[in-house]
Amino acid sequence: MAKLQHTFLQGKMNKDLDERLVPNGQYRDASNVQVSTSEGSDVGSVENILGNTKQNKKDATTNWDPFFGLLSPKCIGAIKDSQNEKIYWFLATDPEGAAYKSVILEFDQITGFIAPVLVDLNNVINFTQDSLITGVNILGGQLYFTDNNSEPKVINIARFKAGSIQAGVTMATQTQVYNGPFELADVTVIVKSPSKAATIAVDPSLVGGNATGITPVTTTQINFNAGAPLFESLAVGTTVNISALSAPIIFDAAVTVRLTATVINSDNSIETYEVVGRLTNIAANGLSCDITIITISSDIPSSFLEWSMLLIEEEPIFKNDFPRFSYRWQYADGEYSTYAPFTEAAFVAGKFEYLSSDGYNQGMNNVTRKITLSAFQMPRANVKAIDILYKGVSSNNVYVVETIDLSAGALTTFVITTELLGRVIESVQLLRPWDNVPRKAKAQEIIGNRVVYGNYLQNYPTNKSVSITATQTNATHTNIPYALQSIKSDRTYQIGVTFIDSFNRETPVFTNKTASSEVFISSSYKQNSFSAQLTSTTPSWATAYKYYIKEPSSEYYNIALDRVYDARDGNIWLSFPSSEVNKIRQDSYIILKKQHNTNVPVTMNNRYKVLDVSREAPDYIKRVPKVVARVLIKVPLDSFIVGSNQITFDGPNAVDNDPFHSLFNNNSSIQFISGVLISKEYKISNGGPNGLSGTGNYSSPYSAVLDQPLSNDDSWLDTLTDDTVITAVLYNLEDNNLPEFQGRFFAKINNNPTFTENVIIPLGGIGPEQVVVDKILTPAAIANTGWANGDTRAGAGWTDPNSPIYVATPSLLQAPVASSADFILGFVAPAERLDPNTGFYVSTPEGEALIDQIKKLQINAKIRFVSPTNEVGLVYTIVNVVTGSYARQGSTPQYFTNTRAVTLNAPWTDGFSSVIAIQIVEDVQVVGNTRISSANPAIFETEPTDQADLDIYYEASDAIPIGDAGNVNSLSWWNSYSFGQGVESDRIRDDYNAPRIGNGVRVSSTLEKPYEEERQGSSMIFSGIFNSISGVNNTNQFLIAENITKDLNPTYGTIQKLHARDTDLIALCEDKCFKILANKDALYNADGSTNVTANSNVLGQTIPFVGEYGISKNPESFASFGFRSYFVDKARGTVLRLSRDGLTDIGGKDMSFYFQDKLRTSTGAFVGSYDTDASSYNVAIGTSNTSFKESVDGWNTTLSYVPEAGVSLNNEYYTFKNGELYEHSNQTRSNFYGTQFNSTVTPIFNDAPTSIKNFKTLSYEGDEGWTADVTTNMQDGEVTSWKKKESLYFNFIKGKATTLANIDTEEFSVQGIGNVLSFNTVSNIITINGEVNVSLQAGDTVYSTNTGGVLRLIQTVESVDRDSNSFRLNGAPPAPIPLAGDFMLFAKDTEVNTSGLLGYQATVKMTTTSSAKKELFAVNSEIFISSE
Repeated sequence: MAKLQHTFLQGKMNKDLDERLVPNGQYRDASNVQVSTSEGSDVGSVENILGNTKQNKKDATTNWDPFFGLLSPKCIGAIKDSQNEKIYWFLATDPEGAAYKSVILEFDQITGFIAPVLVDLNNVINFTQDSLITGVNILGGQLYFTDNNSEPKVINIARFKAGSIQAGVTMATQTQVYNGPFELADVTVIVKSPSKAATIAVDPSLVGGNATGITPVTTTQINFNAGAPLFESLAVGTTVNISALSAPIIFDAAVTVRLTATVINSDNSIETYEVVGRLTNIAANGLSCDITIITISSDIPSSFLEWSMLLIEEEPIFKNDFPRFSYRWQYADGEYSTYAPFTEAAFVAGKFEYLSSDGYNQGMNNVTRKITLSAFQMPRANVKAIDILYKGVSSNNVYVVETIDLSAGALTTFVITTELLGRVIESVQLLRPWDNVPRKAKAQEIIGNRVVYGNYLQNYPTNKSVSITATQTNATHTNIPYALQSIKSDRTYQIGVTFIDSFNRETPVFTNKTASSEVFISSSYKQNSFSAQLTSTTPSWATAYKYYIKEPSSEYYNIALDRVYDARDGNIWLSFPSSEVNKIRQDSYIILKKQHNTNVPVTMNNRYKVLDVSREAPDYIKRVPKVVARVLIKVPLDSFIVGSNQITFDGPNAVDNDPFHSLFNNNSSIQFISGVLISKEYKISNGGPNGLSGTGNYSSPYSAVLDQPLSNDDSWLDTLTDDTVITAVLYNLEDNNLPEFQGRFFAKINNNPTFTENVIIPLGGIGPEQVVVDKILTPAAIANTGWANGDTRAGAGWTDPNSPIYVATPSLLQAPVASSADFILGFVAPAERLDPNTGFYVSTPEGEALIDQIKKLQINAKIRFVSPTNEVGLVYTIVNVVTGSYARQGSTPQYFTNTRAVTLNAPWTDGFSSVIAIQIVEDVQVVGNTRISSANPAIFETEPTDQADLDIYYEASDAIPIGDAGNVNSLSWWNSYSFGQGVESDRIRDDYNAPRIGNGVRVSSTLEKPYEEERQGSSMIFSGIFNSISGVNNTNQFLIAENITKDLNPTYGTIQKLHARDTDLIALCEDKCFKILANKDALYNADGSTNVTANSNVLGQTIPFVGEYGISKNPESFASFGFRSYFVDKARGTVLRLSRDGLTDIGGKDMSFYFQDKLRTSTGAFVGSYDTDASSYNVAIGTSNTSFKESVDGWNTTLSYVPEAGVSLNNEYYTFKNGELYEHSNQTRSNFYGTQFNSTVTPIFNDAPTSIKNFKTLSYEGDEGWTADVTTNMQDGEVTSWKKKESLYFNFIKGKATTLANIDTEEFSVQGIGNVLSFNTVSNIITINGEVNVSLQAGDTVYSTNTGGVLRLIQTVESVDRDSNSFRLNGAPPAPIPLAGDFMLFAKDTEVNTSGLLGYQATVKMTTTSSAKKELFAVNSEIFISSE
């Protein structure tokens, strides 16, 4: 006899090979065993595996009720926390009314206690038993999870655990957090954000009231020269009473104020005077006070002026800005919400004042000194602080003004009085209007401290169209010329709407044709605003909506007119300050918005093309006619004829007036004046003195040819009588670089009636203009009063025109009088300034300066007089001057006087009560083509040159509750300031490139493709970073403006599982596996902060693994340990391992047919887990659970338990069943979930596979307690008891008792008897039709088959009577009884009659039912080679 031995050294099953080919060391099948593969003495031994024990401790003395008192709970996911030695698992119960609960439990491995982390009785989380947790991670004490059935979620484990056990460790109370039962917003990854802007109030004063900010009060007429020395203001320290104010002032203490007075001269030049002083003695009614002078202008006129008073305060804040403010919530776990809508611009505009000399609009200075924010939207208690945020208009930076801790209570108001700011927030936050956290996600992983979701659902189903009605209101401006918020006119606006869910996710903008509104230029002087009405059906999921406005025009500028010049070609030259030259370009258009010198808007026919732009004065303007001579001429009869260009007259010779005589040529032009009749200026083409002699003052005849005939407008020249004397003014064209050209540029436009009406006529036409070139002071205080004896002042004064020159006694001093063309101006010196030796006046610098002034009164000089109220009179020409002096001597002080007796060209008719100054003026252009601008000049607006081709909409409202849909909503959206006279501005000071108010801060847009709910099955999306060291938690931030998505090839199906391995991200799709290089550039600094990471590197290059395998749709089959991962690919009928060597088909390791069959026929979840204690991957498919062991590179056993989930912690393996936790360390072997199972291993004796063998005996090496079932290809047998022989357990193989279940009619022990002839039911005797089989004997078991071939057990044989061909049964057979014709057969007792089993190979199933440890090292069999 030969002896065969089978060992278990290879330690794995082989179900692929034919029984004859399975190698020794492998086995056909096994259950609940493990094979030792260590290097110890028990290498290759089989032993039954440990059982498991329920973990149900509530505390040291109490256990949980079965199933935690829940209704049919099921574990739908689990995760271990290795750092804290804990396990968390998720329970879903049957959804049966109030009994339905969702629970998260914690197992503490150190204490062995189980505690609830989250208990949901209110259907907040809605776990379902059909929706497994497909992604779960722990990061920084936060538990992140997703089930692809609802919002991805995260909880703070410690906080929720405390809220679950605060009323005792129970499952009967909803978890309490933040002072109440937890809500959905407390557990979602996406956090809620404020949807309402703070209310903003701006104040130009920190004090408030009259005489503060931009609310001055005016005084009565005050003369700050009264009582002061000549030409001097009152001294510093002087106190002046202000007897009446225009409005009451209320100040708590002595304050410092500034008084200003502005004098506008007749030439529109402006002089401003200032007094700074401290107020005292404020009356109880606030309408009078005293002011003590601190500083005072030195040149204040000696006259009574109206003064404007304002309190002097700190400088305004944000002077060059349109600041906007927002706020955000900081959550308890470090997340930050998105920004609330920003406020309106915090801007206090002043009074319109746009002087061309200044080149800027003072009304667009921001004079804000105090900003008050209020009406903050207050969050739940899960928000610990509010950041007050500031954004300037010129930068995308957002600054934290201050962080308000809410532990002390709600925030009601916040006041800002300084520009001091805190830290800057990364600018990308401005592009985060909402967080694009997926609504649902199948896959989840943490990589580089970021949350990554794959195969996610985003967007919502929406209506294909919306209906919005836009309405504009054009209200009357109530405070001209102060700026009010408005909407820019001459623009077309489009209003759109977005819909918002409960977590502030927004759709793109939807709009329609009726949502368009044009604000016409006719509303430029009004205060414009919009309202909107949403009339279409709103989406069912939306909780709010928000309006947006689009206006694509590019920027515009305002520009103040300086001067106007006639271009003589029908066009007009305009001059502007050079600082504004970049505002205008040739071929662009400018729009006249405001009439010159008035507050009248211009709204029609006011668009002008810029024909030319020059940075210097054009030659025509610069080369101006200069007066070279003004003479009297005598005009002979018919010398001037309308329509003729030839003229003759008699004029001065070279001696009488050489300039006129010598410069009368073709470089000259001439103009004629007679009283109030003034001709136009005519260019002389040729001509001059003709050499003939005249008579008297008109001794030289002149003839000339003009460049044009005399005009009908000058027909009065054609009516002159013979020898009429008129005035001729001769001009030469000379370069005239006037001061008015300096710092100016010039633009040429066409003229039209609108321009004439609104600019030229208010200017007084384009004609003669005089420019003040000097001024002589003649203080009114000494007019008509004379000098008193002992007077120590020196000054210029009027002398009585009737007083003779050189008289001993001077008469009373007097100004010019009405209807007289004569006056005398003298200089008076006190006696102290006489030389005592000579008795004559001693020169002093002051005196010389006054004498020099008087000497400027020359013949032909042009002068005009100024009244005490700075009114300017007519222009007079001096025709005669007589100089002189006289002295008065005596015992009293002596005076020495220089005088000028002046005769004017016409009697004085100004009618002033007195005169305070004489202006010496000069004609700039007599025919003239210029006018200076005013303190209220005409304003032009540049027309935007192009439309921005961007479909950008700006946020125009808060989030409006969806229930308000259908109502009319007013929009607090402004993009300009209106001054009420046509001027609209949107930038600081109207300076070039100055900050603009803009259209707002946050934007949105429309979508080209339809917006709809979409499943991004082959895409990933990742969050911001988490850093517990620096307190940064941006895992709620999914910035749509950044590249935060990664797409895989959709032909490989959807992403089912994400797994972080080293620094790479593994993505398992249905039909392909990928490695994605991840987070290579996220570098941590020593303080825990991170350097900015290029987002494209967060999820970088995608590398596919070799092999056309995926995870199908079974992410629950995934398990990993170290660098190895395991999962099922149902579509390809196998199990995969992903390791450093790539993908390996481990299902094909001798188990391919097994898994193909199992996966093809099984449905439901395929639960994968890794047992670190056994170093095996366990996968439950249907009702089977199979274990792959890396050390044997094969499948070592099946398992009798099918868990709901499994995890390993600290080398202990845990599984879950019916929601309960079991630890697999129970020494009661093969006992799972309270049920005892057998442990089996099935080796095959297949030596000499081509020979039939007789397997006689069976023995094994190992522990007592094993039985054996032996099966060959021909027979079955068993060994149920053993004899111990030396170190072996030994016995012969016996056949198995034949039963209906195992009868084999082909075996020799089964033979036929014959057909039934009859059956005696009383004696139980069956008679056979023929002879009874000679082998039939007592104890054999009889079977029968009827005509249908159905085999039935009849009974055992009691006795055989071959003589009567019959046999008796041991009792009545079961119904139905045998019938005549049934075929009878019998089977021998194989246990008794079998001596060994025949077959080519024998399959031996070794079984132990013991719960104790049982080892098995080898199985042996003695055989004979059978000859058959």
